[in-house]
Amino acid sequence: MRHGEMIVWAAGEDTFRLGIGELRAIEQRSDAGVSVVLMRLLGGAWKVDDVINPIRLGLIGGGLSEADARKKVDAATESANLYELAVTAAEVMRRFVIWEGDDQPGEAPAGQAETTSPRSPTAEPDGQPTTELAPSSASLPETSTT
Repeated sequence: MRHGEMIVWAAGEDTFRLGIGELRAIEQRSDAGVSVVLMRLLGGAWKVDDVINPIRLGLIGGGLSEADARKKVDAATESANLYELAVTAAEVMRRFVIWEGDDQPGEAPAGQAETTSPRSPTAEPDGQPTTELAPSSASLPETSTT
């Protein structure tokens, strides 16, 4: 799994991490798979525990004790509304369930280095587009409405 990530949220800036243990705990406490919990958060059909558990368990996975994580979540529920915390919970889960980019686990197979092209596949080496542009409306002939 991935390393912890800093997230700014209602209670400040903290390191969050959801490893396999934390993800399983979310599933057990919500009686649903992590993808179901994430979809409920994203779709606005969440339950209170769908909001609280990913944040609290993410803080614990990020290095806080259970007591400190509970205190932070309790303080956040006093200062922020549940919708704001639902957005945070969804972001925490997204970062540890469906991450993208260079943070993919594992390495490229031996001899297969990742390469990226500095130009789009449709541009010529001189940077000019490969398709002709359509004429602008200023150059079109006027039409009569009579």
